[in-house]
Amino acid sequence: MATDAFSQQIVNLVRKMPDEAILALVKNQLGAVTGEAPLVPPPAPAPAQRRSRSRARAGAVQSKTSSVAAKRGAAPKRRPGRPRSSPAASAERQETLDAVERVVKASSGVSASEVAKQAGIPQTRAAAALKELKLEKRIFQGGDRRFARYAGDAKTAEQASANARKTAAGPAPVKKPSPKGRKRVAQAAAPAK
Repeated sequence: MATDAFSQQIVNLVRKMPDEAILALVKNQLGAVTGEAPLVPPPAPAPAQRRSRSRARAGAVQSKTSSVAAKRGAAPKRRPGRPRSSPAASAERQETLDAVERVVKASSGVSASEVAKQAGIPQTRAAAALKELKLEKRIFQGGDRRFARYAGDAKTAEQASANARKTAAGPAPVKKPSPKGRKRVAQAAAPAK
């Protein structure tokens, strides 16, 4: 009989199943072995059982497909997730990188938002392109955060960042109410004699 806990759980689960469900399961398994289409669709499992069955089934399918693919000499199927980039997407990405690089090298220090405007691309895409170009050492960054400036060489980028710091306006001053206004309010609140 079943010796381990998992096998015992399977036996208990099958014992609790209705006869029709057991028959459908056996018929489906026999159909899978002979290569025929399944005769009867299996019954829907209870909500608590769905998760564990789907995980076990996914693991079994994954191992079966990878072993079959290995025997045939083909690559195993990819797991679902992030899609592979197509050649068209790679070409578009390269065009974006080239456009960003041209904008940066044509200027004497430019911010990320200015790069996005001049290249005509969204700011998030421009930031990603700038980061990639920086890592490849095709462009250089001077300064950081709001004073970050990009240029074709490190010296120009640092100079542009320093100029941005010098010409930056600080936070807008907070206007305080005039003292005259306070006197009028105080006079209005005072009782007339």
